[in-house]
Amino acid sequence: MDKKIDFVTVGDIQTNCWLYSLDDDGSGGKPCIVIDPGDEADVIISRLRELNWVPHYIFLTHGHIDHLAALPELLAVYGKTYTGVELKLGIHSLDAHYLGKGSLEAHRYSFSASGGNVAYVDAIWKPMPEADLFYEEGSTAGPFTVLHVPGHTQGSVALYDEKTGALFSGDTLFKGTWGRTDLPGGNEEQLHQSLKRLLSMNREIVVCPGHGPPTTIGEEIGLLAEF
Repeated sequence: MDKKIDFVTVGDIQTNCWLYSLDDDGSGGKPCIVIDPGDEADVIISRLRELNWVPHYIFLTHGHIDHLAALPELLAVYGKTYTGVELKLGIHSLDAHYLGKGSLEAHRYSFSASGGNVAYVDAIWKPMPEADLFYEEGSTAGPFTVLHVPGHTQGSVALYDEKTGALFSGDTLFKGTWGRTDLPGGNEEQLHQSLKRLLSMNREIVVCPGHGPPTTIGEEIGLLAEF
């Protein structure tokens, strides 16, 4: 199965928005998944058009605003019926409050807890859509198996395609470090357990994190000695 990974880095917090191609289905353009469209929808859309890729899914590794701020504009362009295919948006149920009704207050609270000025959230805010899919541990989401890895947020997930050996780790695992736990829903002990789980996987797995460069499980094994 021919798949290809691409990404653009967007926004003030430099979030990786990953693009993951799927098999052609004749609907027009190459189907793909957009993972964590954190900001700068114009940059994401421009890259999709360069590739001639069309989103069939948007999957979120967690609900923080730097991983989903571009959602409204992406949906405005690709809609729910673009090329006749229903575009589906997925998130873990425990982070569902970051979407839909009431989500502005959730983001303002989370951002202020990080020491940020909520005026930033208000300045970039557009009403957030509701999710179509609420995945749980072990769910299938497109080609991915969902791994529930709480700690950064309660609804953090990693998305793993065993066939291609690609793991989208969100803000749980980065190259040489891991995500913070001092925001609402964060828990250091949970994060350590989630890291132990990920770092016990096949060393050849390519890790595509929410921020920073890609890495592999094998390259990050040494992190286990730090907790």
